[in-house]
Amino acid sequence: MKSSMTRRQSVKALAAGTVAFALSAGVTFADNADVKIGFTPKFLKDDFQTLMLDLSKKAFDAKGFTLVGAPDPNGDIAAQVDALTNLMANGANVIVFAPLDAAGIVPVVKKANEAGVLVFSIDDSPAGGKVTATVRADNVDAGAQGAKEMAKRLEAAPCWKDDSCIVLELQGALTTPNGLDRSEGFAKTLGELAPKVQIIQRPTEWTADMAADAAQNVLTQNPNLAGIFMASELMATAVNAQLNAAGKGAAVGEEGNVIRIAIDGTPQGLQLIRDKALDATVSQPLSAYATKTAELIELVKGGGTIEIGKRDDGQVIDTPVGPQYQLNATLVTAENVDSPDLWANQVGK
Repeated sequence: MKSSMTRRQSVKALAAGTVAFALSAGVTFADNADVKIGFTPKFLKDDFQTLMLDLSKKAFDAKGFTLVGAPDPNGDIAAQVDALTNLMANGANVIVFAPLDAAGIVPVVKKANEAGVLVFSIDDSPAGGKVTATVRADNVDAGAQGAKEMAKRLEAAPCWKDDSCIVLELQGALTTPNGLDRSEGFAKTLGELAPKVQIIQRPTEWTADMAADAAQNVLTQNPNLAGIFMASELMATAVNAQLNAAGKGAAVGEEGNVIRIAIDGTPQGLQLIRDKALDATVSQPLSAYATKTAELIELVKGGGTIEIGKRDDGQVIDTPVGPQYQLNATLVTAENVDSPDLWANQVGK
C-alpha cells in the first residue's frame, strides 16, 4: 500500500462527511487476535461467492483475525440480516458481507453503527447507514476496458473503413450500481474512441433470456452487426445461440466473426475464450477483494484512516455511506486466459 494509506490519526485527507474510521468508537483492539469477524456471502451456489468466502477465510487467518462465523443466507436478505445480527450478538466486532439487497441490509448496518462495530461491504454498498469501507471493482473502468478492446478489434473489421460499424450493448440492470457503471464506462469510452460507431443499447436485467431476445431482434434488424458487448458473461451462451441461429456464429478470428466482449471473468467465460466463442472479457478482481478487506480492517483497527484518492491498484472515492475502494479489473484475452492470477483459474485449487 502506498504511503497515503499508512496509519495516521489525521482526517484532513478525507472528504467531508466521510467518517469511516470513527465507526471504530467503542471497539478496542489490542492486537489482531482481538478482531472478531462475522461474515456472510450472498449465497454459496456459484463459483464467485464460494471462492470469495474461501479467500476471505484465508486472508483473515493470515492476519490472525478470529472468524466468529460465516453462515450462508442462501439468497435471502432477511436471513442475511438475521445472520449478521446473530454474529454481532456472538461477539463479532467487525462484520463483512456481500449485500443481497442494498436497502434491505441497512437495518443491520445501522445496528452495527450503534454498537461501534466496523462494517465492510464487498462488491456493492448498502443504501444507508455508514460503512467503514466498501471494497468493489471499478465497474466504470471495467466497461471502459471492454470499450477499448471493442474499438481495437473493430479497426480490423470491414465496417471500420466505411464507418458502418454497429455494436449492440447488452446492459445489466440499470437499477444497480454495477449495471449503471458498466454501461457508462462502455458507452462513453466507445463514443470517444470511435464516434462513428453506432451503439444500440438494450437492457437485460442481468437475465440471459432478455439478452437472447434483444440479440435476436437487433440481429434481425441489423444483419451486419459488428460487435456485442455484454455487461455479464451470464448472457454469453444464450447470445451465442442466437448468433449461430442467424448464421453469424463464426469463431473468433474467422471471417464474419461478430466481436463479443463481456465482463466478470467466470470459469465459463474463460472457457468460451479458449473455445474462440468469446473475444475477451474483463475479470473482476475477486482475489483482491479478500486481501484488500483484511488489509483495511488491520489499518482501521490500528487507528488508521482510509483516505480518498488514487491508488496503484485502483482508487478510493467518497460516497454518502462512506469510502469505497474500487479495485482495477483485468482484461482477459486468449493471450492471458490461463493466468493463475485470474480468480476463475483459482476455483477448486
